[in-house]
Amino acid sequence: MKIRIRCPSGRFASIAEFAAGGTAEMPAAKLTFLVLALSMGALAACGRSERPTEPPQQVNPPTAALDATDDQAPPPGLEALIESGTAIGSFSFEAYAYDCEGLRIAVRPGDGELTLLLPDGEFVLPQVEAASGARYTDGEHGFWGKGVDSGRLTLDGEDRECELDRRETPWVDARARGAAFRGVGQEPGWHIEIHPERIVMVYQYGERRVVVPNGGVIVDPDHPRRRWQATTEAHELSMMVEDRGCTDVMSGESYPASVAVVLDGRNYTGCGRDLD
Repeated sequence: MKIRIRCPSGRFASIAEFAAGGTAEMPAAKLTFLVLALSMGALAACGRSERPTEPPQQVNPPTAALDATDDQAPPPGLEALIESGTAIGSFSFEAYAYDCEGLRIAVRPGDGELTLLLPDGEFVLPQVEAASGARYTDGEHGFWGKGVDSGRLTLDGEDRECELDRRETPWVDARARGAAFRGVGQEPGWHIEIHPERIVMVYQYGERRVVVPNGGVIVDPDHPRRRWQATTEAHELSMMVEDRGCTDVMSGESYPASVAVVLDGRNYTGCGRDLD
């Protein structure tokens, strides 16, 4: 299915070409979100000069070094891509975070439905027909997506305008994929996720990724700290999480825990928090 937008000037702006109904890698509901975001970009292009311009630089995920197959691991460079705005349209995430006029929510698109995650509960909303956008409602609660970057939340008949929270999206996405803890650090940029059966670390600004088994947490009975240790033929990783306040050196954001990782003899320090 080839998607084209007709501009007021009469010319057409082609967006992309997809297989109708989505693919196994990207279900139809997630494809709807992607197409909406791309459509907004194409409409914006209608007002530009008719003179030919240089084609935009293609954004490709960097090659990652994998030590194990991990279909649910985050794409390399996820943190930086979301923050810069280039990720939307390049990847399909499990969940998205939104700020709805001060109310923080998360949504998880599915096949013909959307899970709405609120601070005090969650609702599964069926998708319904809409003149534009992607609309989900059960009659009392609803979310109307206007592309990935914005939407409208309806709770008990009250509407709130929502904007994508790029900083929080990697955290709700990690939780949706089953991570129980996430840590992040800078210079060079890295993040780490603790899953029930594996530990995933993405480092060197997203250029490399290591997946090792999670052998279980070691709790220090005398101090508020936790430790993980994993050794494979290729890597040795240890991680210490201490329950004390931590501030990210780049964003200034505060976290309840400090994180220290040693990967193959190199030290990484940062901050993190539990996701469950």
